[in-house]
Amino acid sequence: MKINKRHKIAEGNTAEIFEINEKKVLKLFRAGYSKSTVQHEYDNYCMVSGVMENIPKLFEFVEENQRFGFIMEKVQGKSFASLMLDDYNLEQAMEIFTSLHKNWLTKTMDGAVSYTEWMLHMLNGKSNGVVDQIKNLPSGSNLCHGDFHPYNIILTSERDFVIIDFANVCKAPKEYDVARTYFLLKQAAIEKTVAELYLKKMQMDYSDIRVYIEVLEILRRYEL
Repeated sequence: MKINKRHKIAEGNTAEIFEINEKKVLKLFRAGYSKSTVQHEYDNYCMVSGVMENIPKLFEFVEENQRFGFIMEKVQGKSFASLMLDDYNLEQAMEIFTSLHKNWLTKTMDGAVSYTEWMLHMLNGKSNGVVDQIKNLPSGSNLCHGDFHPYNIILTSERDFVIIDFANVCKAPKEYDVARTYFLLKQAAIEKTVAELYLKKMQMDYSDIRVYIEVLEILRRYEL
């Protein structure tokens, strides 16, 4: 499929975002990303669309000049990260953020890939030292976003919160997804206490997520 009328509006490490019209954008992955990798994210998107409402609409898979991607609804607004920094006090922001995350974790997704299988895929044989740790982690069927952080939540002009980026969606115990978010917030360091405040409002202790953090610290080196 060839889309002629468009212009680039954003880009990241893995993909470029092109505006097609006022309602649609194309997320086109960079050359070298396999069809199966992009298809995995597309399939995650399809699954999530069946159970969640606050996500952009998905339209179709696209192949163009040996690059792959998909067309989705255009979402305009401010990232939640910018709201945390500029518009909300941290306590208020974290109440909203954790409410959105808790809503995700009430859903189940038996058809999604297991988080341990996804971890082993990301590892791709690069570190045998952590394989047994991953295989011994508990199973679970909660719908986990896998990358739930303030830059993946958009406040639209209609005052709706929309969640994006489904590359790491999986099924897992809810503590795994909380651990992922805690780990990412620690790295972002918006404020020194933000990760601890998040964990408190998720009504968990560090002991609940420690086993996942230990693996994530190793696995993060091998992620795309």
